[in-house]
Amino acid sequence: MPDVESTLIILIDADDVKFAFSGWPDHICLAACLSSDGTCSMIVFRRDERDQIPARLLKVLKLQPSQVCFVPQISGYRTKQFLYSDERRLMALVASDPVILEEATDYAVNYNYALEEGLDPAVMLGLQSESNIAPVAAPQYDPVARITEMDVNPLLPDFLRRSVERSRRPMFSSRRRASHSILAQA
Repeated sequence: MPDVESTLIILIDADDVKFAFSGWPDHICLAACLSSDGTCSMIVFRRDERDQIPARLLKVLKLQPSQVCFVPQISGYRTKQFLYSDERRLMALVASDPVILEEATDYAVNYNYALEEGLDPAVMLGLQSESNIAPVAAPQYDPVARITEMDVNPLLPDFLRRSVERSRRPMFSSRRRASHSILAQA
């Protein structure tokens, strides 16, 4: 392939996409990838992922750095002038695809869920394969270790908290001695 850009990638900030979709999630940006063959791919990403997005887009689109140019300028990549009229036409194209709003909402929800659960969002969203992640040793079960009262979720209602606390107390079964008269009858 000649040393000519085959794809123009326009990175659109979340605040700009909100003009096309009023329900657009905060901090979710959009990469519009316009190929010379006429195809258009739209890929959502978080604002804090902006540094990793060029490499991710090259991987997803299966392109070399010499085959793309970015708007706005990203160091290490080519750029082109993008006129205001071109930007308006691009935003009309974005607004004509309601599926992208669903994708952005799903991405935001899944990303936030991964963060809240202490998971790696890149792995959970399939952006990084699990084979690149070092395995974490599973916690060992220690039957001697006791769960303290602080381990009970403070959001539990009182009746459930008492139930949990009671279930942690050791239960001693009483030993009943058989009477000799019952044994003699048998």
